[in-house]
Amino acid sequence: MPLDPAMPQAAAPSDLEFLGTTTAKGALLSTKQARFPAPKGLDVRALAGDLMTQLDRFSADAKQDPFANPVMLLALDISRRVGAGELSPGALEQLIQYLSAEGFLARAARLSNYLGEASPEANASRMEELLDVAAAGSGGEPLTFEAFQKLVEKEVFGIVITAHPTFNLSGAQMTTMACLATGRDQNGKRLSAEARESLIRQMATAEHAPEDMSLTREHELSLDAIANIQSAIRTLYRAVLRVGRKHYPERWTELTPRLLTVASWVGYDLDGRSDIRWSDTLHKRLIVQQRQLRYYLSNLRDIRAGAPSLEDLRHTLALIESRLALALNQVTDEIAAFGGSEAQDLDHLRRIAKRMHEGLPLRLVDASEAIEFVNRGIRLSAAIDGDKALATVEQLAVLRAELATFGLGMAHTHVRLNSTQVHNAIRKAVGLDTAADDPRYRQSYLATLTDLLDKVEPVSINFGSVVAERTSAKRLFMVVAQMLKYSDARTPIRFLIAESESAFTVLSALYFAKLFGVEERVDISPLFETEKALETGSRIIEQLLENPHYRAYVQKRGRLCIQTGYSDAGRYLGQTPASASIERLRLRVMRLFTRHTLENVQLVIFDTHGESIGRGGHPAGLHNRLAYVSPPATLAFAAKHNIELKQEVSFQGGDGYTYFVTPASALAVVTRILEYMIGTAKPDLDHDVFYAKGDYIREFFTTVKAFQVGLVEDPNYGELLAAFGTNLLFPSGSRAIKRQHDAAPDPAARVMAGQFRAIPHNAVLLQMGLPANALSGVGEAIDRDPEQFRSLYATSARFRELMGIVVYGAAVSCPDALKAYVDTLDPGHWLTRAARSENPLEADDMRRIAAVLEETPTQARLVRIFRKLYRDYGVLRQNLERAGAAPKPNPDLDRHLSLLHAVRLSLIHQVYRLAVHIPEFSSQHSITNQRLVTRMLHLDVPWALDQLARIFPARTDVTLDEGFGEVATYVSDESQDYSQENQNIFRPMASLYELIRRTSNALTQRIGFFG
Repeated sequence: MPLDPAMPQAAAPSDLEFLGTTTAKGALLSTKQARFPAPKGLDVRALAGDLMTQLDRFSADAKQDPFANPVMLLALDISRRVGAGELSPGALEQLIQYLSAEGFLARAARLSNYLGEASPEANASRMEELLDVAAAGSGGEPLTFEAFQKLVEKEVFGIVITAHPTFNLSGAQMTTMACLATGRDQNGKRLSAEARESLIRQMATAEHAPEDMSLTREHELSLDAIANIQSAIRTLYRAVLRVGRKHYPERWTELTPRLLTVASWVGYDLDGRSDIRWSDTLHKRLIVQQRQLRYYLSNLRDIRAGAPSLEDLRHTLALIESRLALALNQVTDEIAAFGGSEAQDLDHLRRIAKRMHEGLPLRLVDASEAIEFVNRGIRLSAAIDGDKALATVEQLAVLRAELATFGLGMAHTHVRLNSTQVHNAIRKAVGLDTAADDPRYRQSYLATLTDLLDKVEPVSINFGSVVAERTSAKRLFMVVAQMLKYSDARTPIRFLIAESESAFTVLSALYFAKLFGVEERVDISPLFETEKALETGSRIIEQLLENPHYRAYVQKRGRLCIQTGYSDAGRYLGQTPASASIERLRLRVMRLFTRHTLENVQLVIFDTHGESIGRGGHPAGLHNRLAYVSPPATLAFAAKHNIELKQEVSFQGGDGYTYFVTPASALAVVTRILEYMIGTAKPDLDHDVFYAKGDYIREFFTTVKAFQVGLVEDPNYGELLAAFGTNLLFPSGSRAIKRQHDAAPDPAARVMAGQFRAIPHNAVLLQMGLPANALSGVGEAIDRDPEQFRSLYATSARFRELMGIVVYGAAVSCPDALKAYVDTLDPGHWLTRAARSENPLEADDMRRIAAVLEETPTQARLVRIFRKLYRDYGVLRQNLERAGAAPKPNPDLDRHLSLLHAVRLSLIHQVYRLAVHIPEFSSQHSITNQRLVTRMLHLDVPWALDQLARIFPARTDVTLDEGFGEVATYVSDESQDYSQENQNIFRPMASLYELIRRTSNALTQRIGFFG
């Protein structure tokens, strides 16, 4: 029976069997890796089976007792075993490692299904097949050369690599997962059974935790992914040229294919970040150029080595080599100059800047210079007969395509900041005293700005200007100007502006682009992601098109760029309404093209959807992922109205890079993209009943949106997110996922959902057992008209696509776990356990936990939001089942998720018991014992341990009693040795917390994404 692509999958039986054999040979984690010693003779697979069996018993009991919670009962059973000495922390640690390894294999199986065909040979052949069909034309009429050239030389799709914090695996583990998923090693060679077993063994015995992620490391990983994407695009270029040679043998050497592009904003995204200096951005851009120049140089040497022995040809290739080698040396020197703290030294900067300026006339900043040489090489090679010459022509034609598409960098550059930063930069010039879209002054602001655009004259800048500038927006435009001046003068740069909600924002950016002389190479792109922006986005674009400066700008650039976001939209509207809103926006903007007769202007839509269902990452497969963000009907609409459309999609952070960490996986992704964009029929709006049911669709998604808006505005929902919050998670990127505290916050303080960033928000929901932003409100919407829902679900492919997010979310939900987490913060839970405990010391600990929890209002708030979510979840499952849309039963997934939640709850309970043994201390360091223990109960363990290290140092070596002429026997209290507290409380607490986060990572692998 084929796998259901939309559901989480189990690992291959052979992989699980080998993993079981590995665990039978002893502990997975070595003594050096483990936090706790592993028991001798531990059979961790048998332990997992035993606990699963116990879970099944508790689940069976729950069918008779509706108040029984199998997850909590199993957590209590584990705690009982630990207390009785039947189960040690070391055994739990090995169990977590085993379950994490199983989850890893299951995720690899899901990735395999997601990618589809992984054979490099098959995918290269598939590309040629798709292009061959396209060249053959429809209706028996083959395409003319000009039509085929137009098809392959336009950009139809862009992959954008971003640095979103989803790095939950190390780089090595990401590569292992891709190798297991594709069945190929890093060189594309098929894995033998021995090689596969070796990878599984390495994975199973390695620590399952992310690396310490810095921006530098993120950048390194992004460049590795981009290199593999480039390799896949080269395969595409070869396919175009070979199909061109077959159909147009006299003219195929004229083809310079594009079709796909790759871009990156890693190191250039300043939205919400103050830790990236302008010199860091420039430094990262120079590294991107260095790696590409190295590739060009190496590739040219290979071509020259295999080229025919024609003196003019070899001389031409040698000229290109020498030009690239000189450019590479220049860039390498500048990377060293801008890479350290010295870049902030003005004298140092002056020396670099002067050298760069003086060398500019000889600097390679325009790829067209190299392209001219390559064209000459193609002509010389094409004049020679023989296979060797033919191979050289093809290699040079591919190189020409790369130079034309990528320019002098590995990827196109996307910079990003926030609309507020743009407004702050223009504020004085236009007298901006209120919000830019304030209806009282909106027109006068726009008029003033238009007047500025009438009169603006370009200014010249240098690196000193960048240093002196204090506004983020102007400084970033200056950095862009310097990139274009010194790195690549022809390849355009995208200027993304987050939270754009007015035409004023875009026109302000256009003013700065003109001021700094970069408007001919910069594509300004507003990001529509908030509820307001998605509703008004098309009106904003229309206002812009009515402005003569903006209209002239897009006509000259030949493209109009917008960005749509699923992050804020998914949080505040819910994921499915967000997607429906974005689709409506796409269609409205396309209609503007016909209304305003925009000819020879490409529409570029960049969708920053992510890897998880909470951010629009469709779980079923790459085809579904692409159809979710770029629906077939909207592509058909664009084609029907002769709108040239380029779709761009982001692949975010570690979860996104995993698709590209090997050449085989990257080629699979690029092949699936080509299949979708040019190889799939695109039925128009009339072919799907979804678009004819406008009234029902609006009511359906408005109901979901209303629920979600109410949820986000509910302070109890914020309390749920903050109860354990990001303390459950490893840091997943270079930007911290939680706020830093100088002192413990007031436990009674309200936390709102809006204070959480989108990815941590999603991740916390998944870890708590219920992805509310993907599910909540849908049950209520279905309940309004169940018959209509069933009919639409059965007949509309688009509606099923949207609901696929919901169905997957329901499959990975565990409401019993959510209830168990809520109960863990209930004083009554601990008092009940204390009353039934036969161990007086244990009972005393539990009463002390209850006393601390009694002082906070958290649990009362959580109970209220749990009831709201649980009611809606029950309605959703019931209606999905009635409509035949419910996720198929997956006992393996359900049991593993429940077991992991139970293990983590047991670990949390152990931390609680240690927390109430923290010795009393006088209020110091702005913290009291009560508040510190309270934070411990919310798992703010790293922060609490930092405080305890100061309050109770393990050793104090202060000795000031010598040399004063008299003997002192007095020992100060400050010189006490707190080694016992550190040994028995603080260190075990740190180790248990590490296991809690490893368990969270294991849950991530089972679910299939981070957040």
